[in-house]
Amino acid sequence: MKFLPLLAVLLLLGCASLGSGAAVGKPTGQPGCQTEEELAVQSYAHFYLKNAFWTCGALGVPATLNSCPIAQAWLDAVKSCVPWSEWYWSPTVLPPSEPLATV
Repeated sequence: MKFLPLLAVLLLLGCASLGSGAAVGKPTGQPGCQTEEELAVQSYAHFYLKNAFWTCGALGVPATLNSCPIAQAWLDAVKSCVPWSEWYWSPTVLPPSEPLATV
């Protein structure tokens, strides 16, 4: 029974850290589309969803998320969706800019 107060304190600390945004901010590879280079390249791989990619459409407007058809994945080397049998891992690289933070 002496462990219950300790468990309660740990639970409160865990909830407080999640609520403060400590677990938020993991980059996804979304470009901010702030540079001409990003508009020229246009498509960027999503860091965690291998069948998804970001597309820059206009300068200053954050990229939109797109998905490959079923049974395909985004291959950044060729900038297109390919069958899973042709997909291979490549290192992720941050785009030149990131979306501006909203308050």
